Amino acid sequence: GAAGRTPGGPDPRKLDTAYGKVIRLRDDGTVPPDNPFVNKAGARPEIFTLGHRDQFGIAPHPVTGQMFHVELGPYGGDKVNILKAGADYGWPDYGYGRNNDSSPMEHPNREGIEPALLVWIPGITPSGLLFYSGDKFPAWKGNLMVGSIVRGRTNGASGVERVVFNDKMWET
Repeated sequence: GAAGRTPGGPDPRKLDTAYGKVIRLRDDGTVPPDNPFVNKAGARPEIFTLGHRDQFGIAPHPVTGQMFHVELGPYGGDKVNILKAGADYGWPDYGYGRNNDSSPMEHPNREGIEPALLVWIPGITPSGLLFYSGDKFPAWKGNLMVGSIVRGRTNGASGVERVVFNDKMWET
């Protein structure tokens, strides 16, 4: 459904707008020739991924270089994505939480929609992410750290989520 889309507003899943997209540019501002929608009629060539809601952070994995991305869901369903060239992450038609009016969202487990790596229900209102690379806490090296403004709807329930992965990129 279009419950999350502003009536008459841009569509995060259409390729003619940067709304709801992760764009990828070179340091000099030019479009990399291997971007997924270069030379596609009607598409903005700077688009790397589509179907995002509110984007709150992006960070490269320190070993693989994969780009991790944290996104705010409407009412729960905040998530971490691993960005894949040309992938559609489903917003506003699919999600893990509920629409702002509390109606259920259609779940994104379907062909052509990229699943999230992690999902928080209730939501955490993410505030950025990074991979820990310091020496102060050796056991945390390589762990994903995600800021949390509010867990669920509980005022003052903020913090940092520390996510530990195994060698298959499964949360442990």
